[in-house]
Parts: sequence; structure tokens; C-alpha cells
Amino acid sequence: MGSNSPRREPAPPDFIERVDEDAQKVLRRLNQFDYHGFLVGGGVRDLLLGGTPKDFDVATSARPQEVRKLFRNCRLIGRRFRLAHILFTGGKVIETATFRAKPAEVNRDGALITDDNEFGTPESDAHRRDFTVNALFYDYADDVVLDYVGGLDDLEKRLLRTIGDPVVRFKEDPVRILRAVKFAARLDFDFEPATKAAMLSERFDLEKAAIPRLLEEIYRMLKGGAAAQSFKLLDELALMELLIPEVSAFLGRPADDPWHPLIPILQALDAAILAGEDICNGVMLATFFWPLYQAALASLPSKPTVRELRPVAEAIVGPMAVRLKMPKRDVAILLAVLEGQLRFEHARRRRATRAAFGRHPNFGPTWRFYQLRAAAEGEPEERIAEWAELAEEFPQGGDDDRRRPRRRRRER
Repeated sequence: MGSNSPRREPAPPDFIERVDEDAQKVLRRLNQFDYHGFLVGGGVRDLLLGGTPKDFDVATSARPQEVRKLFRNCRLIGRRFRLAHILFTGGKVIETATFRAKPAEVNRDGALITDDNEFGTPESDAHRRDFTVNALFYDYADDVVLDYVGGLDDLEKRLLRTIGDPVVRFKEDPVRILRAVKFAARLDFDFEPATKAAMLSERFDLEKAAIPRLLEEIYRMLKGGAAAQSFKLLDELALMELLIPEVSAFLGRPADDPWHPLIPILQALDAAILAGEDICNGVMLATFFWPLYQAALASLPSKPTVRELRPVAEAIVGPMAVRLKMPKRDVAILLAVLEGQLRFEHARRRRATRAAFGRHPNFGPTWRFYQLRAAAEGEPEERIAEWAELAEEFPQGGDDDRRRPRRRRRER
């Protein structure tokens, strides 16, 4: 295969029918004005695997300003490398990027990439991507899949492989290690041996990564429908102890099943996500703090009072919240969800307390987490019915409809 000659394979017969109509509009208009317009990345991968992509991204030979001239519904974002967001009804965005150049090579002792902003060709754009199965292009004009990096072979073998030397690629951007875990779990792929070895050897470079990106990848693992498998892989690759040492230390590595306290509730979360539910970050985070919270409460010398619930939760969640700079809103929901599981036991005995609990602004997330718990732990039917009754009585949570009237200033 020549350096400029990709492997060209006809797209499956139903491929274009499963491409989003608005993405097709973008591709069609780019081609009408003599620009290359390719569907790229995870959308192509997922369609070839028979799945339904979450997003459809486009790569083009058109420069950002040229894209904006073609689409009145276009907004340019970014400072260093400009991207075109083409907006459609319902909040849909088709992200359209100009082909980018492959960044300058770094050696095995190289630093993180800090400059990656040059325009390039389809070939260079493919080679700058992270994994071979994410670097496939669909040429709308010719109805073919273009492969510059061997992604079609890896797709068939169900292998996740970096493009180029894996040690170098993970040094360029350590967050790719977490992306590899996410993709392998979600797609049920194996790691190519050299890629896995580099993930192990370079994992400590995650300490150099931007903290918001680490938190973002944790959220994506939780909401990707494969959280249970993701966190099994994180543990296998000794990544849990770097990202969430509190949970890792609690679970330990006994010979029988170190994941027994965690996996059932993560599987319940996966089932809810795959069923199309939108679960907030605080509830997702609670899934892997819940076993630790239970153990902390059980270690108290006596049965915990209502006043003891929040301090215990704060002591557990606090270190990770500070380390990963978690948004205050997510932390507030996480704490309310954890303590709410046991606060219900106190609330159910007294009507006034029960009403206050039901009206709490975070009762909705607390109830949703209880449903995940019930699915994972096999809660008694009568207890589920009690929670459901309270949720029906206060369907919105909070008491916004009962706000106190504003006090008027007394006239002088």
C-alpha cells in the first residue's frame, strides 16, 4: 500500500441508511462545492460494527472560514485549531473539522503534545488519531470506507491498537490510556499486546494529565453502558489505585472476587444507561462509593444517627472531590444520595420528617440511586414499595411550589 493509497472497501449495503440525515446534508453540501467531506472516527467504527453511533463527526478539506460560508447554521469554536459546529434542530451538532497534520514526532522520553494545530491531508489526519479503529473514513461521494492505518483488520479481529509506537502515543497524551480502557470495555475488544504493555509501563504519566480531562473520562466510563467492565479493566491495569485510591484500597485484591461489592451496582447502572435513561453524575459516582460508605458506617461503635451520616460521607468523598476538582453540584448530589439511603430509615417513622425528606431538592437522585441499589442488592418488595410511595407523593422533589412569600419592606 503506497503512502498516499488507502485501502478502499465498499461500505456495507445499509451503511448510508444508518447515517444521520443531518450528517448526510453536511457531507452532501461539502461535496457539491468540490471539497472532500468524510464521515470519521467512532461513527464509522460503530456503524461497521452494526451499532448506533452517539455522534457523527465530519472531516473535510475545507478550511473553517470556508465551512462557515457554506452553512448559515455554523458556529466556529476554538482558539488555536478552529472547529465548525453545524447546528440543527433539537440541539444536534455535527462537528466538522479541517484535516489536521500529524504532530511532530517525539521520542520515548518526549513530553506531552502542546502544539497540534496545523492543517493537513486525509492521510495525515488518520495518522494523528489515537487508535486504528478510530481512524477509518467514510467517503460519501464514492460510498467507500478508507483505511490508512490497518483499522479494518483490527476491527475484524476486535483488537484495540494504537497508531504508531504505543509508548510514544501514551507519552504524547496519557489520557489515551483511559480512552483505551473505555473503548475496550464498550466494544468488548482485547488490547493488542504492545498497546497493553505500554498502558502498564506509562500509567504513571497520568499524573501529568489535566485534571478536568481525567474526571471527564471517568464520567464517560460511567455513562457509556460498560461501567462494570471499564472498572474491572482499570483494576487489572493498576489504574484504579492512581485515579480513585480510596475505593481501590477498600476493595483490595482477595483471591475470590475483589469486585463483588462493586460490580452488581455498576451492572445495574449499565442496564439503566443501555435502556436509554439519563443518569446524573452524582448518582453515577455514588455507585462506586456506596460499598465504601456502608463499610464506614458499619465501623462506627454504635448505630449511626442522622447527624453522623453526612460527616461520614464527606470524609469518604472529600479527598477525591478535591483531587479531581469535582463540580460542587456533583458533590452535593453525591453526598445527598449517599446519606439519603439511610436517612430514609429515619424519615419513614415520622410524618413530618418524611415530608421534609420527600421535598428535598435532591430526593429525585436519591430515589433513582435507591432503584439501582434495589436492582443490584435484591431489596425486599415492601421496602421498594415504601420508597415508591414517597416518590409518588413528591414526584418532583424539592418544595419550589411552596416557597415562602417575600417579606415586604415596612413603609416608613
